[in-house]
Amino acid sequence: MRSSLLAALMVASSVLALAQQSLTNDSIIKLVKAGLSEDLIISTINAQPGAYDTSPDGLIALKAAGVSDKVVSAVVAKAPAPDVQPAKPAAPAESATPVHNQPPAQLTPGARVVIAPMGGFETYFAAAVREKKVPIALTLDRDSAQFFIVSTETEWQGFVAGSGSSASWTPAGGSRTSGSAASSTRGLESSIMLIDAKSKDVVWAYEVHKSSHGALLFGTLAARGQQSLAEACAKHLKEFMEKGK
Repeated sequence: MRSSLLAALMVASSVLALAQQSLTNDSIIKLVKAGLSEDLIISTINAQPGAYDTSPDGLIALKAAGVSDKVVSAVVAKAPAPDVQPAKPAAPAESATPVHNQPPAQLTPGARVVIAPMGGFETYFAAAVREKKVPIALTLDRDSAQFFIVSTETEWQGFVAGSGSSASWTPAGGSRTSGSAASSTRGLESSIMLIDAKSKDVVWAYEVHKSSHGALLFGTLAARGQQSLAEACAKHLKEFMEKGK
């Protein structure tokens, strides 16, 4: 009984100490090691200021320390967005036109984008967006998003057609089991689409394939492969915004 009480006091002391300073990657790892629940850690991330390392290496270190994908996604969403100019509001329409008859929206700097579940690949892609300085604002709020980025290998229709005040990302709204960057006999490959949140039109799509030399790689090497695919996708998305192609 006394040992249980002592352990509880130690955990409470650790949480109180973290509450008095900005959270970091090390802080998140300490909370995980202390046995705090996933929901409590995410609530702490949302409530406290943070100075997180969301580079590919920083996210890989979090995963290696046992931090869950949901907690890593909360860290990425909490990190400061790239310094971009906000998108200009669209001029009011002169006449009521059905959404499905309107041309696809343009992906302008500052546009709010939700990345759908991709079997864990979404974490690498979010990190690559920041690493390559793609001028978009990542969010978990599906209702305020102007665009969705989905994998053509997940249940993207369920995610795009879903509703709710935030992206709950359940199997009905995106598959956790069939990632967009899967290992195969052909190597590593990824295919993503940019969807207009209102019209549901496909604005842009990209597919990348990298050879794995006929071997399935696990651990750090597999993570590097996912990172490489994600950076290729982010690079071409940025070029699409810059060139309009």
